[in-house]
Amino acid sequence: MSSRDGVGVTEIGHENESRSLVVGYEEPGSYKWSIKYVISMEHIIAIMNLSKNCEQFIKYECRGSSIRHGGSHYGWWVSRQGSKMNYWGGAAVNSSGCACGMTDTCAGGRKCNCNVNDKTWREDSGYLTDKNTLPVTELRFGDTGHEGEKGYHTLGKLRCWG
Repeated sequence: MSSRDGVGVTEIGHENESRSLVVGYEEPGSYKWSIKYVISMEHIIAIMNLSKNCEQFIKYECRGSSIRHGGSHYGWWVSRQGSKMNYWGGAAVNSSGCACGMTDTCAGGRKCNCNVNDKTWREDSGYLTDKNTLPVTELRFGDTGHEGEKGYHTLGKLRCWG
């Protein structure tokens, strides 16, 4: 537990909170990482129900790999209900975008920096805050199967307070 403005924050970790490489997966969502939390989902939901706010940091760093390209979603996260979520941290629920898309600051005028799909390192990151769908239970990526294409994902602890 930590604190946020004097309020106790419960932090729920998982088995891999470090930056992880994604390479060699071309088909949409063909890379699959299932998140294993340190406590049961039943306990996580009980903590979330007692909290006013919850958040989880998510980041994808990309080079030649896109989250969405040509109308296809190549990267997404999966909610605790098993639903494919097509928006990224810092974006509005179901927006199919990223934080930079909310402020029109994404590279190339896209909804996400990684949607540019070029050989430049880019990043999309932010906090997911919808208690109805948290925590993230899976990360899925593709578009890393050709030469030079790769990405790194990072998923933080689930944090709840209030």
